[in-house]
Amino acid sequence: MQRDVSSEKTADEPGGTLDRPVLEIVDLHTHFFTEAGVIRAVDGVSYAIQAGETLGIVGESGCGKSVTALSVLRLVANPPGRIVAGTVRLDGSNLLEMSEAEMEEIRGNDISMIFQEPMTSLNPLMTVGRQIAETIALHQRVPAQAAMAKAVEMLRRVAIPEPERRVHAYPHQLSGGMRQRVMIAMALSCNPKVLIADEPTTALDVTIQAQILELMRELQQTLGTAIVLITHDMGVVAENADRVAVMYAGRKVEEASAKRLFEQPGHPYTRGLLGSIPKLDVAARLDAHRNRLNEIKGMVPPLNKLPEGCTFAPRCEFATDQCRTAYPPLVPHQPGHAIACWHADKLLAGAA
Repeated sequence: MQRDVSSEKTADEPGGTLDRPVLEIVDLHTHFFTEAGVIRAVDGVSYAIQAGETLGIVGESGCGKSVTALSVLRLVANPPGRIVAGTVRLDGSNLLEMSEAEMEEIRGNDISMIFQEPMTSLNPLMTVGRQIAETIALHQRVPAQAAMAKAVEMLRRVAIPEPERRVHAYPHQLSGGMRQRVMIAMALSCNPKVLIADEPTTALDVTIQAQILELMRELQQTLGTAIVLITHDMGVVAENADRVAVMYAGRKVEEASAKRLFEQPGHPYTRGLLGSIPKLDVAARLDAHRNRLNEIKGMVPPLNKLPEGCTFAPRCEFATDQCRTAYPPLVPHQPGHAIACWHADKLLAGAA
């Protein structure tokens, strides 16, 4: 089922959601202190998400998407990592000021995360059913038998065949796709207020991917769950996100509704991401005369050796001396559309 982003309301439009965000990140800085220097993995990121909303977070590997998510749950390994500044509020309460015991109550209950690598997150010495059931029993305060029955039901909901049998399997006995579905079942089992999905469908075929995304939408519609969807797949973002934040080198460089971002990208990096999407309809018409895919030349700079000025300038065809000497502020150029680029007005005019 494809989501029609063209007809959706956003917080800046009439009829949009204007309530207090369920999750709000303000000027978050997470650094890693290494022998090679300070790695600014997250360097002043802010975003907020309402109940029932899906926020897509996109960008290349190494841009700080996953570290931001781990910072929300306070799962950044210390040492070498440390949250050095900022606030993370859940329903108005600052998670960074809470005790570890308080955070244990929140993790997996109020905020759940689907991790990108299930084999590093699942316990190899416990059956998958027991791992899901323990999460349910801990947070929902139900007997072990009821928790195991709920675990079977969750495996069924994420399309794992023979869930009554698979519930007794160990992680190594399942395929990569099944392990990912187990992680999704565990994350959804306690009906969280916020679900952080870090590349939730990467290991799945397109049929199961569609089922998982539909399951996440059902949870959102019935419980008002806010979803932070971290992905490199712009197609998944277009079909599922209400708003999109684009990250580059530890910073947010653009944020807008999904409709506006795809129709009027205002940052050169966003334009590059959208330009690299294969256009199958065009390719079919051109047949033997197909053009090469567009690419963003160069690589994300090392986060301990960021260039002076705009960090994207070395890869940007629009870069000027101003770009190479001063980092542009993230400012609104249209209602609900913020961009960190000295030439955003020119790019927006060209996209109109």
